[in-house]
Amino acid sequence: MPQIVNASKVAESRVPIIHAVKTGNLLYVSGITPFAPDGGIARKDFPAQMRQCMDNVAAVLAEAGTSFDRVVKMNVLLGDVRADFATMNEIYRSYFAEGRYPARTTVGVALPHPDFLLEIECVAEV
Repeated sequence: MPQIVNASKVAESRVPIIHAVKTGNLLYVSGITPFAPDGGIARKDFPAQMRQCMDNVAAVLAEAGTSFDRVVKMNVLLGDVRADFATMNEIYRSYFAEGRYPARTTVGVALPHPDFLLEIECVAEV
């Protein structure tokens, strides 16, 4: 039976989703947004939002007993892929050991909140 994972260090979602679901040895992390634990968001600041998303993903992974080194697939959704792709890669790289990156897809999308500049989801081994 799947196990629900919600990280106490990540703001609660304002929509009907949970942070992640663990089934077998896999953890499916929902789209993680740039909300800080206090519910704030760094408006119009892509580097701050990218770091907050990655820190939120790290908190969800830790809550489930895993980490970035066990992530097998990551999807990065960017509101402005042309403007933010290079900065995203620079920050993204810092969360992984050099050359030990998971499979990744990065796409440009219309995001559900007017202040979101990105959203990140992933799958990790537990």
